[in-house]
Amino acid sequence: MLNADQLSALQKLFHEGSIEASRALALWIAKSSVIEIDAFEQIPLEEATSLLAAGDEPICFCATDMHGLLSGKMILAFDDASGFALAEMLLEQQFDEGEGWTDISTSAALETTNILCCAYLNALSNHLSKPGEPIEILPSPPQFRRDFAESLLEFALMEQAMVGDNVILARTKFEIDGTPVHWTLLFVPDAEPMSRLSKRLKDSE
Repeated sequence: MLNADQLSALQKLFHEGSIEASRALALWIAKSSVIEIDAFEQIPLEEATSLLAAGDEPICFCATDMHGLLSGKMILAFDDASGFALAEMLLEQQFDEGEGWTDISTSAALETTNILCCAYLNALSNHLSKPGEPIEILPSPPQFRRDFAESLLEFALMEQAMVGDNVILARTKFEIDGTPVHWTLLFVPDAEPMSRLSKRLKDSE
């Protein structure tokens, strides 16, 4: 369990990551983009699994594993309509939702996730590194999944749930050209590495 001061310090750190991810997304889609931390919190597992509920409709997410000082998962979640809108924006062609996800539309979502995760984790690594003591936090290639929100989040939160009843989540919100979009970027760090990260932040003060 992290205390309020630890959570506040970590939220400031993830805010730095959001700035770099915003720049990377704007370059990638060639549009003004803003990514902001919406919440950084420690909540009960059963509450976390309802965050992305979309009624009876399945959602998509692209998940990558983090390795290094900070381990866990990063997830870009979206509904079908938002995912196809992203693919159309990038590829400048129309996609028929009725035909489902193709290799090319899936690749657009995966590459967007990869760019966002790399920008975020590079910012965190740079902020935490000391002269002569670099820190690496590396993402694995993302994987695409489509299922109901509860099932997807239970999969993502499995490792945290094994060590306690509460999970740590950093949630973000997106705007493109000043308009909110229905994408959610979730950071699901493992509990033990979060304690090490919190200690490093305290030592650097």
